[in-house]
Amino acid sequence: MTRKSIKMALVYLIVCSLLMSGYVFVQAAEEQVGGSKDSDYIENVMDMVIDRYKGEIDRQKLLEGALKGLFSTMDPYTTFYTKEEAESFMVSISGTFVGIGIAYSEVDGKFIIEYVYSSSPAEEAGLKVGDVIIEVDRRSMVGRSLEEISTFLLGEEGTKVTVGVLRDGSSEIIRYELTRREIRIEPVSYSIDGKIGYIKLETFNSNACEAVDKALDHMNKNGITKIILDLRDNPGGEVNQAVLIARRFVPEGLITKLDFKSESMKDESYYSYLKEPKYKLVVLVNRSSASASEILAGAIQDTGAGTLVGTKTFGKGKIQNLFPILTPEASDKYGEELGGSIVDAQDLFIKSGKSPKEDEIIGWVKITTGEYYTPDGRMIDGVGLEPDVYVENPESAIMGVALERIEKLKKVIKPGLNDENDEVFNAESILMFAGYDVDKPDNIMDEKTVQAVAKFQKDCGMYSYGVLDFATQQALNEKLDELISNKDMQYLKAVELFSGEQ
Repeated sequence: MTRKSIKMALVYLIVCSLLMSGYVFVQAAEEQVGGSKDSDYIENVMDMVIDRYKGEIDRQKLLEGALKGLFSTMDPYTTFYTKEEAESFMVSISGTFVGIGIAYSEVDGKFIIEYVYSSSPAEEAGLKVGDVIIEVDRRSMVGRSLEEISTFLLGEEGTKVTVGVLRDGSSEIIRYELTRREIRIEPVSYSIDGKIGYIKLETFNSNACEAVDKALDHMNKNGITKIILDLRDNPGGEVNQAVLIARRFVPEGLITKLDFKSESMKDESYYSYLKEPKYKLVVLVNRSSASASEILAGAIQDTGAGTLVGTKTFGKGKIQNLFPILTPEASDKYGEELGGSIVDAQDLFIKSGKSPKEDEIIGWVKITTGEYYTPDGRMIDGVGLEPDVYVENPESAIMGVALERIEKLKKVIKPGLNDENDEVFNAESILMFAGYDVDKPDNIMDEKTVQAVAKFQKDCGMYSYGVLDFATQQALNEKLDELISNKDMQYLKAVELFSGEQ
C-alpha cells in the first residue's frame, strides 16, 4: 500500500467510521488494560525470545504474530490484519479495486479461480473459473499465502502482470498478460416477473445503495410497486449502506441504534424520513443473512414495511471498526512529537493531520466496538431474526453444482464440439438439472454434451445439431429461470403472498 493509498484509506475509514460509529482513542484503551506495564511486559517477552531463540527471527513477523494472538482472544469478529490482508479486506467493503478481475480461494494447497468479473481484463484475456494460479510474473505461487498472491496481482492502474495457470488437470502452464484496471464490484442483480420486481443484494459494499437505486429506477419505469428483496446469503458490510437502503423502504422513524462501549465514541441513532412508503415488500432471508442484512431486515420487520420470508437469520448484532496500527518505532516517534501515547494511526491523522509512511504501519485491527438494536429495541446477537413466514428451501445441488449459482449464458460465442469455456459449463449445468444426460459439468463440449444439446434443441422444436447457438442459449436461460422458480420455495412463497393484491 503506497503512502498516497494509506492517506486515502485513512480519510475513507474516518468518514466511514463516523457514519458507522465514531473513532477510538487507543490511549484510553491502553489505560483500561494496564497501560505501560503490559507494554513493557510484552516487550520484555519479545526481547527474551530474540535473545534465546537459536534460529532466524523476523521481528516484524514476531510483532504481527503477537498482535494476531492478542486480538484472537476476543470474539470471532475481532482480528489483526497484516497490511496485505487489510488491503484485501478494504477491497471487499469499498466496492472497487485495481487488478485483473478475479476472485480465488485456496483448496488443498491450490489457488483456484472461483469467479471472473464481467468485462474485466481477466474475462477479456480468457481466464476461467476453475483455473489454478501457478505463476505471477514467472514467479511460482506454490507454497505462498492468499495474501501474497493478492499482493502480486493487485497494483497500479495501467501496469501489466502475467498470470500463469493450469487448466483441467493439464501440466502445461498457460500464460496471460493482462493490464490492471479498476474493477467495480456490482452487488445487485434485478429482474421483473410479471408485475413483481426482484432485487438480489449480495453484500453491503460502498456501491450497494447506488445499485439498489438503479434497480428501483428500473422498477419505477415499468410501473412495478411489488418488490421481492433477496438478502439470502448476504453477510453484511457497511452500516451506512444498510441505513441508506432502509430509507428507500422504511417509513419515517428509527431504523437502528448503535451503542458503543467507549465514552469517546458517540452512540448513533439512524432514522428514515420517508413519509409514505412506495413499495409493497417481501424480504427473503436465511441462516446466512447477517449483520447489515439484519439491520435492514429488522427495520423492515419492526416497522411493518414488509414481510420476512425464509428461515431464521444468522444473529450478528455486533459492530466492528477498522483501525491502522503504528509500528513501535513510529508510535514512539509521533508520541514524542505530540505528547502522550499514540498507537492508532487514525488517531494520529485526526489529531495532527499527519499520515504515516507505508513502513510506519504494521497492520490494521478490526475490533468489535459496539452493538446495534432494531427499532423495537431488539438486540439480536446470537439470536437472529425469526421470519414472519417460515419456509425452508430444499437442497438443490447435483454433483457439487448448486442451481442458484449457475450463471446465464451470455450469447457472445457459439460453442461446438471440443470447444472449452465457461459457457459450456453453464450449459451443461442447466441441462443436468433439466434431466438431460451429461457428465459432471467440466467446461468441455464433448460428444455427450453435443448429444444432450441436440436433444434439448429437438424438445424445444429447434434445429437439432448440437451447437450452442444464440437461440439455444436463450432457451437454456429460460429453462434456468423455470428451474429456479420451481425449486425456490421461498421465492414462490413471496410470489404467493403478492397474489390477489391489486
